[in-house]
Amino acid sequence: MDNGLGSPRNCLRILTLANHLGPRGGLERNQLAICRALAKQGHQVDVLYVSAGDFTDDWHRFTGAMIPMMGSLPRRQAPVRSVRGMLTAVRAGVASHPDVVYVYRYWDVPLAVAIGALAGAPVVFHLCLPPPASVPWWLRSALGRVAATLAVSADTAQRWRGLGLRPDRVRVVPTGIDTHQFCEATNAVRLATRRELGLDAAAFMVLFAGRISREKGIDVLLRAAGEAVADVPDMRVVIVGGPSLGADPEDSDRYAAELRNLAEGIPVTWLDLIPDVRPLLQAADVAVVPSLWPEPFARAVMEPLACGTPVVASRVGGTPEILTEWLADYLVEPGDPTVLAERLVALSSWRTDHPDLGSRCRQAAVNHLSLDREVDAVQVAFGSAIAVRHRHHGAIGDPRTP
Repeated sequence: MDNGLGSPRNCLRILTLANHLGPRGGLERNQLAICRALAKQGHQVDVLYVSAGDFTDDWHRFTGAMIPMMGSLPRRQAPVRSVRGMLTAVRAGVASHPDVVYVYRYWDVPLAVAIGALAGAPVVFHLCLPPPASVPWWLRSALGRVAATLAVSADTAQRWRGLGLRPDRVRVVPTGIDTHQFCEATNAVRLATRRELGLDAAAFMVLFAGRISREKGIDVLLRAAGEAVADVPDMRVVIVGGPSLGADPEDSDRYAAELRNLAEGIPVTWLDLIPDVRPLLQAADVAVVPSLWPEPFARAVMEPLACGTPVVASRVGGTPEILTEWLADYLVEPGDPTVLAERLVALSSWRTDHPDLGSRCRQAAVNHLSLDREVDAVQVAFGSAIAVRHRHHGAIGDPRTP
């Protein structure tokens, strides 16, 4: 696709705002993947971030400037210090001379708008989350100043209607993944991963990979496994993940304890959050995404498919926009462990009864979940936002107008 930004003279300086540079969830992985792909296209990517993490080295490999900041919003616990930190972040962002400010979290939009206004750069918002329960006036005002919004799903775009974003500037662009990176493994590699996990080669491995939080519905998976294990005695559940960044530690501990109690009598392997889950996705027989909240467009659904692993997921948010056509058979109503158990039992022998299922899942991901298509759309949004800003401000002497 010719996006008009591919030649060296048209390459942009992109400032992106990030919270944690680590694998807290799909958003952090999406932002890393897109920004890395933009850098490969020749664009200069700088990042303002709050905290370092397991992805910090990955960011270092392709970014120009990596600028730490205290945060993007004032804090009640330290109002004066946090406001000073925000002003420092604004100055640092403006000093990077961005052509476009690229933001992923709605709470970063006001800071991005301030930087963009002073730097003469449009703000492009990659909408990856559902809205909060209440959208304050100051956020609505900032959202109205966003030049272009890329919503990861039609469901997510609909949930934000009337909350400040200009509808004529919102476009649905499904998230893509690198299907060269996420791919099927050889049987030898699968078995090696299973040996590391202490699982038998013939075990029916059911995987959950994601945040350990109530909205993810892990308790529903464990209840379903408790119902299914009588019919599938060789079932082994593997749960990998950690609590959400900023989560209530006490509630996280309570939920973890609840999950451990539910897991009594079920063969469950618990793993801490890891940066690279691909070996687990490739080793699993089924991945489960039992979410209770409206997943915008979950990587936890896309990545297993690309690895040739079937996915059973809740019919919430943007997930039905991923599991379409024949894959829709693997959608279940949220919070229903009995139906989820039935799906698991039905899939327990797919490797012998339907050996082409893995390749069909893989092909569906290759056909519909292209990272290149998403990167093209992001670049088009950048170019359009810059062109509109030039037209609107050129008459009053915008220094960026040719």
